[in-house]
Amino acid sequence: MSFNEEWESARSRLLADWSGVRAVDHHCHPLRRWPARLEANEFRACFTEATDARVLTDHVPQTPLYRMLLRRLAPVFGCQPTEAAILTARHMLEPARYARELLERSRTGMMLLDHGFGGPDAMTVEEHRAALPIPQREIVRVEALAEGLVTRHRRPEDWLDSVRAALEQAVHGGAVAVKTIVAYRASLRLRWPDHGTVRAEYAALRRRARGGRTRLSGDPLCHSLVFVAAEECVRLGVPLQVHCGLGDMDADLAESSPLGIRTLLTHPRFADLRIVLLHCYPFHREAAYLCSVHPGVFMDLSLAIPLAATDGAAALREALGLCPWTKLLYATDASRLPELFLIAADLQREALAGALGGLVVRQWLTLEEAREAGRMVLAANARQLYAL
Repeated sequence: MSFNEEWESARSRLLADWSGVRAVDHHCHPLRRWPARLEANEFRACFTEATDARVLTDHVPQTPLYRMLLRRLAPVFGCQPTEAAILTARHMLEPARYARELLERSRTGMMLLDHGFGGPDAMTVEEHRAALPIPQREIVRVEALAEGLVTRHRRPEDWLDSVRAALEQAVHGGAVAVKTIVAYRASLRLRWPDHGTVRAEYAALRRRARGGRTRLSGDPLCHSLVFVAAEECVRLGVPLQVHCGLGDMDADLAESSPLGIRTLLTHPRFADLRIVLLHCYPFHREAAYLCSVHPGVFMDLSLAIPLAATDGAAALREALGLCPWTKLLYATDASRLPELFLIAADLQREALAGALGGLVVRQWLTLEEAREAGRMVLAANARQLYAL
């Protein structure tokens, strides 16, 4: 057989072997409440990081991901593989049943949910648990938590102490990790902030909060919050999730490399901290390096797998060059629509089977080793890391 034939055989065998494995989606967001009618650009927005209507209208449909997902979704609805046909067909179904069916098809066994993303039409924790018969645990987004405490405290020291107490309460209430989106609000080049600057920035934040704006941003406050969250994660024994690379239009990609978190990796007070790098692309090589040398660092490629199309699968292959498979986690980063959960789940499994299958054909791994590595990535690693 040719290399391609051997690779396809190994890939197919791995996918078949993992068909019964219920994945732990360690990084995802809630579904939205079912709208009366989903417009084309609303649908397209779930498969891109773009927010500009011109991009959504003129360019998103001209991407490999979008063309592929139309072909994959058409059989689900029993319709033609066109956007118009799918949008019409999906609204003829009973929403809750349809969502459950697609999540069942995704073979998701547990969801670790960050409810800090999704907007006002996202399901609440209670609504989400009632809608989907899948075990669900919560991730605390520290910036959202901290923003809700600003108006209660005049001094930044008291504010940060309140954040500590709220994180402890959340973890004792069942949350399995803390998450920071510092890369979306400031630089990921973490630096110890000057106290005078922190006081001045906090005073300005409180003034904005009186006008109804409490969006946290800027290095002094965001970095202070990250260090507090990291200390609490060590004390409470839970991982800290850190976004890096692509993921939000607010992020300055030039400042979102995971190499910027060095302080969290080298300072003695964070010696027992476990960090999970989310998204990582296009810094997946840097993330894989950090996983290879620091015992407490883990990674996923989540959103990069669907959004970067075939390049996302290539990134997974490259990450496995350095990242031990005990450090790689399965995640979809899906949100809002059940279609995104299904497509992202399928592409995650296919990318993993392709990467490990290639290692089998090149005789770096046996088929049994690849099979076990995949099972760890799909579920076992997350169960151990989050003590599920």
